[in-house]
Amino acid sequence: MQRLSGWRATATTVGGLTDCSLVVPTYERPEAITTLLDALLLLADTPADVTVVDGSRGGATDEALETWIARNSPRFDLSYVRSPAGLTLQRNVGVDASTGAFVFFLDDDCVPEAGYFQAIRDVFARDTTGRVGAVAGAIVNNMGGTLSWRWRMRFALRLAQRAAPGSYLNSGVSLPITHVERFTGTRRVQVVPGGAVAYRRAVLDRQRFSLYFSGYAQGEDLEMSLRIARDWTLLWCGDAHVSHNHAPQGRPNAAKKGRMEVRNRYFIWKRHATPTVADSVRFWLDFVYGVGVDVLECVAHPASIAPLQHAGGVLGGLFSCLSDPPRYDQPPVRREYEIAFAEAGRRAASPLGAGGRTAASDARLHSGAAS
Repeated sequence: MQRLSGWRATATTVGGLTDCSLVVPTYERPEAITTLLDALLLLADTPADVTVVDGSRGGATDEALETWIARNSPRFDLSYVRSPAGLTLQRNVGVDASTGAFVFFLDDDCVPEAGYFQAIRDVFARDTTGRVGAVAGAIVNNMGGTLSWRWRMRFALRLAQRAAPGSYLNSGVSLPITHVERFTGTRRVQVVPGGAVAYRRAVLDRQRFSLYFSGYAQGEDLEMSLRIARDWTLLWCGDAHVSHNHAPQGRPNAAKKGRMEVRNRYFIWKRHATPTVADSVRFWLDFVYGVGVDVLECVAHPASIAPLQHAGGVLGGLFSCLSDPPRYDQPPVRREYEIAFAEAGRRAASPLGAGGRTAASDARLHSGAAS
């Protein structure tokens, strides 16, 4: 059991969804996380338990949150956890630190709209058999566009086969959802995005995010989706609207990103796909296609060398997959983190006053039991 530290500010007036928790992993983005919290203040349907898991190197995010809680009086409990960096690790920390029967995850640069949490909670409530394991929100500012020319060329070259958006193909690609128009109700999918999704606690009792994906991860939500889809249904809720405003901070350089993309895709493909010979050929040729696109972009925009760096990272990743294929044995699921919560550092100046935590709430947090 790893012991981590943090602080907790308990709301004097609790509102929202008492059986739901929100976990927000963050890294070097204090402005983004406070923007998200400002958005939560305006909503009537927020989870009653919000946990920020911070992997930042310095204390800027901690200070920003302390200042925020001193100036605001949210209707939800706010917890801050200082964690080792790594998206999947931070999400797993949030699972242990949170208490709700339904655990929401949002990227720190997301902004939910009114009714987002309630719409997803309603999907779980209608599932009387408990078969729905995860429900994704609709990232509305990434929907309703046209299919990118990269994807149109992929289909034209038959590097990918057409299927429903949100599907995973045996050639190792997951089909985009950006060109889908807004809709109401739910749709069944194979893949849910890790940055705007909620899981049933029972799922997280049996599956956790894989720590194969370290640091700034890509594909970790895809791998998690394919793993839990063996036992549960995954849905996409068109009535749960959220915007994803991609923050530039905390991202790797182009070369590292390219290498990571290849190794992560290879890892997922070997673990979850059952490819034919044709699928295998498509898998490898898709990387060749991607390198070609990067080179063309560099020729078209010579002022930026990022595409060429990305292409170099992809090539390096390809050779590494052949010489040293990625391997990882998924350990048994267990509770790994115990959080030592203190009072928020500036609680004396906080509008929350002397309400503080109760012994009962402390015990509930430390036990990690669902409410």
